[in-house]
Amino acid sequence: CIAINNILKRSFKTVFIKKLYSEQIDEQRLLKSKGKLICKNSRFDALTQAEKTGYDVAIMDDGLQQKNIKYSISIACFNSSETLGNRFLIPAGPLRERLNALKNYNAVILNGEKRDINFENKIKRINNKIKLFYGKYEPTNLNKFNRKKNYLVFSGLGNPEEFERTLKKYKFNIKKNIVFPDHYNYKKRDIDKIKKMANKKKLNIITTEKDYLRIKKNLRKDILFLKVNLKLKDNKYFSN
Repeated sequence: CIAINNILKRSFKTVFIKKLYSEQIDEQRLLKSKGKLICKNSRFDALTQAEKTGYDVAIMDDGLQQKNIKYSISIACFNSSETLGNRFLIPAGPLRERLNALKNYNAVILNGEKRDINFENKIKRINNKIKLFYGKYEPTNLNKFNRKKNYLVFSGLGNPEEFERTLKKYKFNIKKNIVFPDHYNYKKRDIDKIKKMANKKKLNIITTEKDYLRIKKNLRKDILFLKVNLKLKDNKYFSN
């Protein structure tokens, strides 16, 4: 959503739309830091407010499963390394709906370092008109890190492996990697335990920007976060 907003805001008055979930405060804070956000219990109410406020484009974060909303452009996202995972729908697996739903969508964005040609061909067999785009995560604050040092990594993401792959790509020395559940609500005892472990092994602490925003401000000392942008290989579809 942020990558698309960065493209469209050059020509349009844009706003993020997100349904209000108390466990997703991290994502709400992140979107607010990148643009305007309307977050309500009802997506319809949020869209109505966006129209009344005079926005040109509403970028809806995580809303394709609400079938009674008509989208001008509908985009599904996959991690290019994991693709279908175990092929099950949530909560048993990573899929939000069955793969055949792609026949109704305009585009797919494949995020990550790897490409899976067989998976791309499968998408095309379902919908030969769908447009495929490729995105890679590019750090924007590498100058804040001494990559000769050793790091303790922690994160609570839907796909923590991609964060680890990004760190390794940019030559971070990872000595310890702690994974929490997605949208994990960090408590003081969690942070104290992480800091104690890092101090004992003389490790620097690094996490994601989303995780950092989930930590209370008075607990953030000595925790660094990697700030990343998703760079789309070809953005003409969105800019036109």
